[in-house]
Amino acid sequence: MVSIPFTAVTILLLNLSSCLCVRNNTFGQKGFSSALATWYGDETGSGSAGGACGWEDDVKYPPFSSMIAAGNANIFLKGKGCGHCFQIFCSRQPYCSGKPVTVTISDECPGACNDVPFHFDLSGFAFGSMANPGQDHNLRQLGQVDVSYQRVPCSYGGTDIAFRVDKKCNPYWFGVALEYADGDGGFQSVEIAESGTQNFVGMNNIWGAVWERDIDPSFQPPYSFRLTSADGKTSVANNVIPQSFAVGQKYLSNRGSLAISSKT
Repeated sequence: MVSIPFTAVTILLLNLSSCLCVRNNTFGQKGFSSALATWYGDETGSGSAGGACGWEDDVKYPPFSSMIAAGNANIFLKGKGCGHCFQIFCSRQPYCSGKPVTVTISDECPGACNDVPFHFDLSGFAFGSMANPGQDHNLRQLGQVDVSYQRVPCSYGGTDIAFRVDKKCNPYWFGVALEYADGDGGFQSVEIAESGTQNFVGMNNIWGAVWERDIDPSFQPPYSFRLTSADGKTSVANNVIPQSFAVGQKYLSNRGSLAISSKT
């Protein structure tokens, strides 16, 4: 279970379809491309707590379950890559199983990681998951391995979108980190509306998956959000952040009350 409590609320998704192709053709490319993979943190751990996407210790727990990676510049995309999902496998024998595992980008790998076009720095746990049975330690001992990768839609098994309130929030500033977005995995825009209105105003993506808005004390919760993914799908999460919210706490949408529209 996660390390902090959560509150369930209602989310209304609009303009959904079964197509997972996006306009930049990230999905829909057939076959895998080549990259380099390394690992960091503890040998069987989740990489590092926190990370450049703002998810803190959540990467240890379901649905991430330590299956995460830091990406170099071409993968992290100045934070826009936070939440993107990739299938990765290695083929070096006798170490690698050759079976793809799925990881979520939760951190940035700067510096030498940019010596190659595409570099995944996986958690120790995720790196070992590419191994044949009994070979995970030996695979990690290699330090690095050539891999094949492809971007895939994220699927968190029905886990609700999470809204983690930034610890620095105050009556004049509100920030929130977004987690567990199915499909594209991230958002091209996020808007917020105050209590009892649908008057959405834009938020700024200041780093990683963290979005912020300058406010004043008259801008009162509960807060609703309108989220737009990179492929133009829009979701509206009503009253996600309650009136008595706590900084640092995570609030989840409630798919049990999910209403879906075929509107395009």
